[in-house]
Amino acid sequence: MEEPQQERKGLSGYAKAGAYAGLAFVTPISGYVCYRIGDWLDQKYGTDYLYLAGLILGCAAGMYETFRQAVRIEGLDRRQ
Repeated sequence: MEEPQQERKGLSGYAKAGAYAGLAFVTPISGYVCYRIGDWLDQKYGTDYLYLAGLILGCAAGMYETFRQAVRIEGLDRRQ
């Protein structure tokens, strides 16, 4: 007679650690990419403020994505 397999709930500790380690790069990379886009737009249009707007937008988007992924990793997004 077969034993019923236990359902695994969530990720293992190592999987969570790896996922969280990857999150450390999301905000800085998105901020840098948007900064470079803003800098390019500044050079193209002769302005001097779009780099800052890009940096703020990129960091905000990165923080939002970090929060979303952290909720997903912890399994808090499951509706019960």
